Amino acid sequence: MQDYARLGCFVLRKWFLLPADCQQKSSSSDVNITGPFLDKQRRTSKRKWYLHYCVPELGANGSPVMVEGKVKMERHRPYYESKALAEADKPRIRGQYGTAGAGDFIHSRDAQSDYSQAVGLLPAGVTVTMAAQFYARHNPKGEVVTLEIARSKFLEQRKLLVGDTRHYRDLDWRTAAFVTAHSGRPAASITRSETMTYLLNLKGEPRSKLNHKRALCTWGNWMIEAGIRADNPFGGIKRKQLPKVLHKEVEFFSLTEVEAYLRAAERYDPELLAHEIVQLLAGVRADDEMADFRGEWVKASTREVVLPAEITKTGNRAVIDGLEDNFWAWWKAYGRDGLLRPRNYKKRFWRIRILSQIPKRDDADRMAGIWVNQVVKTAAAKPLLLNWPWNARRRTFCTYHVAKYRSADRTALILRHKGSVQTLHDSYRGTGVKPAQGKHYFTIMPKPVSHALRPRIKQHVIGQMHSPKILAENAE
Repeated sequence: MQDYARLGCFVLRKWFLLPADCQQKSSSSDVNITGPFLDKQRRTSKRKWYLHYCVPELGANGSPVMVEGKVKMERHRPYYESKALAEADKPRIRGQYGTAGAGDFIHSRDAQSDYSQAVGLLPAGVTVTMAAQFYARHNPKGEVVTLEIARSKFLEQRKLLVGDTRHYRDLDWRTAAFVTAHSGRPAASITRSETMTYLLNLKGEPRSKLNHKRALCTWGNWMIEAGIRADNPFGGIKRKQLPKVLHKEVEFFSLTEVEAYLRAAERYDPELLAHEIVQLLAGVRADDEMADFRGEWVKASTREVVLPAEITKTGNRAVIDGLEDNFWAWWKAYGRDGLLRPRNYKKRFWRIRILSQIPKRDDADRMAGIWVNQVVKTAAAKPLLLNWPWNARRRTFCTYHVAKYRSADRTALILRHKGSVQTLHDSYRGTGVKPAQGKHYFTIMPKPVSHALRPRIKQHVIGQMHSPKILAENAE
């Protein structure tokens, strides 16, 4: 044990405490990017301007590949449609490799000699990283910062910076999952191979694994800044090392479903409509922006929707114009000032989803008189609640707007979508909708009812769940 500790001490001293000229440069600005250059051989191609940069090639465990004692470098040469686009992409590249923890490795002759000596002292199967981690675990300097402590300090700082936002809550639960899996461990003891194993064993879709990696990477970068670690254990893991993210078909509402949903809201809960049409007919984000959306931001006099910076996903003030006439007709009928999300929104939203899918109006009317808590618990209601695509309203708006105008660029302006047009098609636009259907979507007009049908009774269900039929009969 003592010999191994001495070996770890030697490795730590020789490798991790080397002079600055032979340590990995973790700053994102250290990625040396040259260009833009014009490729004269590609003058007929749309993409003829290129950048050039080199980064260390990473192995399956996320560590730099060594060849004859030297770090093997990967050359990159991305092409762009213009010189300006190439120049504008430099910050993204630097940010990407800064987040990933990959930079240029510069080794002096003396530093390389020290590293070779350290490797020669190690027993078979023991890496330099393993020896240094053993030393770090058994010879801590000062306070041992556990993952729990590091996570708590990280989240405290992030909350001060971004507030209790969706971004913060995402970091909260993803880092909590990792800490639960490695409870009590010193933050400095986590290896990249362990993080790879963790990500690969996570349950869920490939997209979820990628999102976990990005959230943990943010935490790892913070640990470097806080002096808790010298490297980012979550960095350097490329997308190709994780399961491939497959783009699924974009799900959206049919014209029949949209109209049925709006008519159900008019008939059974018109107070909900202002909140819904801002999404279905103006494409505002449900997850990030609707919880605090206020009616005053809809400017009927100038036919604009003005979103303050504090609620937008990008953190920038946004103005939406060019909305269709039917949006303004619905807003005139149901719009109001103040918060648009009404009290008890979630269950009222569920109630309308259920009622809109009942084929016969008389059956729906009887169901509308039943207390909402009982309606949503019935066996027949559960599949109706599941039949709702994720981000459905924004995707539905995008699908029919692109179909009507045959222009993703025009739709992207309203959605405030900053990515490429291809990303808009991959993420938001459904297929199979013709221009005539797009035009029809934006001719759906309000048909107010004189008296909305509210729940009339509250029954106490004892024992097994009642069927909708029994509940409807009791409501009579």
